[in-house]
Amino acid sequence: MQESNVREIVGVHALRLRRGTLKDEALGVVRSALLSGEMKPGQIYSANSLATQLGVSNSPVREAMMELAVKGLLEVVRNRGFRVVEMSDADRQEVYDLRMMIEVPAVMKVAGKGLTHEQQETVRHLAQATVEAAQPDRLPEYLDADQAFHMGIVGLLRNRRLNDIVENLRDKSRVRGSYRLAERGVLRQSAEEHLPIVEALVAGDTEHLHALMVQHLDYARP
Repeated sequence: MQESNVREIVGVHALRLRRGTLKDEALGVVRSALLSGEMKPGQIYSANSLATQLGVSNSPVREAMMELAVKGLLEVVRNRGFRVVEMSDADRQEVYDLRMMIEVPAVMKVAGKGLTHEQQETVRHLAQATVEAAQPDRLPEYLDADQAFHMGIVGLLRNRRLNDIVENLRDKSRVRGSYRLAERGVLRQSAEEHLPIVEALVAGDTEHLHALMVQHLDYARP
């Protein structure tokens, strides 16, 4: 392997994985690095090198990276490692269009079904968590909170396959530093947009909710 051409992931030296969940936690580490922009599109990363950084065996890290390759976020480079998939503007447009066709109607369906009091409080809490985490130096935490908010809403439909599709589309659209919201100075604005989305969702106001969701997803437009 040509180590000079294989990148390390910045900031993982301090991370430690708990025994028994190594593959899942390795998946979380790599996914977070992809979404935060630490892992750069077009660059090659070695599973062996990352395993060494994390202080674990190669197997769980390679399994995690293979799973992300199956999901289209990484691609295998034989005898070298895994390359972060580079998405063209056309690729990103396709993903954006699919999110508009799948994710937005899913949220509309949740509003149409109605939320219990407990569900209302849960989505309000998830929205507020994104606002509190919306700081450039807390980007990984914000990304987790943002994903928890959006997937928490879609998850109310209790459709596992739909969840998987929406989650994968969201990840694909975010593998470039979460639309570079922090760099563009709109991280806080994006988080605060969750608050009226929740209120329209709780009120069952699907017309207003649709307009808010379309506006909110505009960040993902190429």
